[in-house]
Amino acid sequence: MAHYSYPRRQSRKRLVSLNESQFRKLIRHIIREEAKAVPGDAPPDEQVHVFDFDDTLGLTLNANGVMLYNNGEAVHKSEEEVRNWMKKVGLSSKDLLDPGIVEIPSRKGYAAYVNSAALAKLQNVYPKEQQKVTGVSEPSAEGESLLIDFTPSSNTDTETTKPIKSTIDKLKQANAQGSDTIVITARKASGQGTDFHGNKIGATNEKDMMDFLSAQGAATTKGVMGVSGQNKGDAIIDKFVKGDDPPEEIHFYDDLTKNTNEVENAVAEKVPAELFIYGPGEFAHGKADPNKPNKSFPKKVQKEGFEISRWARLAGLIKG
Repeated sequence: MAHYSYPRRQSRKRLVSLNESQFRKLIRHIIREEAKAVPGDAPPDEQVHVFDFDDTLGLTLNANGVMLYNNGEAVHKSEEEVRNWMKKVGLSSKDLLDPGIVEIPSRKGYAAYVNSAALAKLQNVYPKEQQKVTGVSEPSAEGESLLIDFTPSSNTDTETTKPIKSTIDKLKQANAQGSDTIVITARKASGQGTDFHGNKIGATNEKDMMDFLSAQGAATTKGVMGVSGQNKGDAIIDKFVKGDDPPEEIHFYDDLTKNTNEVENAVAEKVPAELFIYGPGEFAHGKADPNKPNKSFPKKVQKEGFEISRWARLAGLIKG
């Protein structure tokens, strides 16, 4: 949101009259300034900073299980078949995490346990309607389904997780200036999940992540929210935009293209707040910078109040 510093009021003798050309230039300047999205331009207490956790705030080793189904039946009947499928969709053995590729007898097929980046690639290959989650929904009776077991990432090992300094420092800075901060993770934050075998697994990510951040001196003001692989853009709207006092700026930090695209599609120019997206890219290796947004979007223009199209016509920028 643009802010202006107005000069002290002068006597009437110092006022300058503008001809039509000068007035049009002034209006053009106002419109251009209002359309700019400048990070940190809003008061700190009118900003919210939303951080992903895995590979954004910390480097973790948790896996997620995936199984491919077709017409309600597990597709892969051997480790070799799983590896061939992974190669076909752009994955390799480097994307596997413990326990790797294993047989799931109760489901009469084989599953692969992959890192979060590999899971995001698969979620781009298989549309949302084809994605199923253990304990929530089963594979469709017709067509392909990607069954996902999130329970291996039900906890965050605070002993092995390595902090990413650049984003941790940005979180600390946002806290210090009085902004709202939160972690929105694709993991389940609390409660229970169900694994491939039907076992109930308790989720402790909310506590684990807050313990990790507290140890770094970077505990968020709004805690940790888990979306269990669902749309982070919708979560931001539900948490911060709906209500009587939405923020003026939303800052979103995430290493994965899938998540930055979802937030852009759900939030950008659709809410009365400017949006700044940092990422995608590896924050740990300088491929994304938490101090320089990859994309910026102005807030949604409201129909009531300041009607920008009216001023644009007056300034000769548009016709009709």
